[in-house]
Amino acid sequence: MTWQLVESNGIRYCRSQLLADFPWLQQGFSTRDQAPGGRAAAETEQEYRRRFFGLFQLTPEQTQLVKQVHGDTVLKVEELRPGKEWPEADAMITNRPGIGLATVHADCVPVILVDPVHRAIAAVHAGWKGTLAGIIRKTVARLGVEYGSVPAECYAAIGPAIGSCCYRVSPERVALFAEKWPELDLTASRQESTLDLALINQKFLENCGFPPEQIDNARLCTACHHGDFYSFRREQVTGRMLSLVVMK
Repeated sequence: MTWQLVESNGIRYCRSQLLADFPWLQQGFSTRDQAPGGRAAAETEQEYRRRFFGLFQLTPEQTQLVKQVHGDTVLKVEELRPGKEWPEADAMITNRPGIGLATVHADCVPVILVDPVHRAIAAVHAGWKGTLAGIIRKTVARLGVEYGSVPAECYAAIGPAIGSCCYRVSPERVALFAEKWPELDLTASRQESTLDLALINQKFLENCGFPPEQIDNARLCTACHHGDFYSFRREQVTGRMLSLVVMK
């Protein structure tokens, strides 16, 4: 499958064509439209978020965000508490229609998980630390515990993220992955001192039992596609994209 670029109400965003087949689901990954040429002022960013959420018939008060700390905590969202401080987490799950789950990104891997049988969803922010900690595996396991989700029945969309073409790292960092997750077979990564975090998370999903044809990996590098996406690795000081999913 390929991801599709959509424009609505003056906002461009990407969406997985695989997930678009579910009429009760909405999903999108924003582009860098919010702040051409630099980092957005706080009020501009808030206005952009309001407009972006509005494309999915949501308000900021109907959308759960978290304080992302590059960890492996999975938050179960049962109700929204507008005005409360965001909890620390890097993944969220819910089975409640009308609650949007949103994460923010500027190279880290956005993953959306969908269980169409038990009607549950997850939004994951997987940086290198979270990926190393196995956050995607823990989110899949939590979906099973909370909602009875079975990986073979679930679908996943992996959004734009920095690719191995631009994500050069130290040999020591590659060794961390190779030693903790030997089943990943990172021989090429060790030779080149690069990591493909999106592909690693795809392999985790497959190892958990997701059929390959039910995983939609965008394969869009945020550092290469500088006209469409922010990239912390490329720009250092930059804005953020939003990854959102909601059940109608």
